[in-house]
Amino acid sequence: MRDVSEASALGPHIKNVAKSILQFLKHPIQEIARLPDWSWKTLVWVQVSCAMASGVLAGLTKPGFFSILAGIILTPIVSMVMVSVLTAFLYYYFQVFEKRSASARKLFTLSVFASIPFFILQIGSSLLPPITLIGFAFAAMLMTVGLTENFQMEKRRAIRLCVVLFSIVMLVWAANKVSLSRLDRAAQQQAIPASN
Repeated sequence: MRDVSEASALGPHIKNVAKSILQFLKHPIQEIARLPDWSWKTLVWVQVSCAMASGVLAGLTKPGFFSILAGIILTPIVSMVMVSVLTAFLYYYFQVFEKRSASARKLFTLSVFASIPFFILQIGSSLLPPITLIGFAFAAMLMTVGLTENFQMEKRRAIRLCVVLFSIVMLVWAANKVSLSRLDRAAQQQAIPASN
């Protein structure tokens, strides 16, 4: 009996979640200022679903079985780790620098919603790699508004914090691109003697 009632309640819940996400996509700046009060289970489900959809669609831009498989398995895991690390960082930032506690679930909600534009832009990253940075810039902008509006953080401090976080991401991204290009060159140099 309980399974039937849970299943019947699941449909409207999914509709409400989808409606909230669509509303957010229409008006991200306004909606990031009034985050929904979702359970941990719903937040994790939304995060994994968005990451998986983004990963699969990005995998389809450079067709291949392993690209799509990575989108299904690897992208949700990496995104969940990144959002969790960001949430933990913000949680302790509030404790140390703001001298107050903030709800971890609300911080996680902010992180999940701020990452949605990144996931959308990530789809085209295999065609145009710098688009990843544009996605992170949108996420940083939304994070700034969300911290100011939902956690009453001083605007200048929120901007400074998000600029620092974006700068770190940009440096890591650039270092990753440099190391990948070096690996590609090394692989090509090894392939040339082998073909001779």
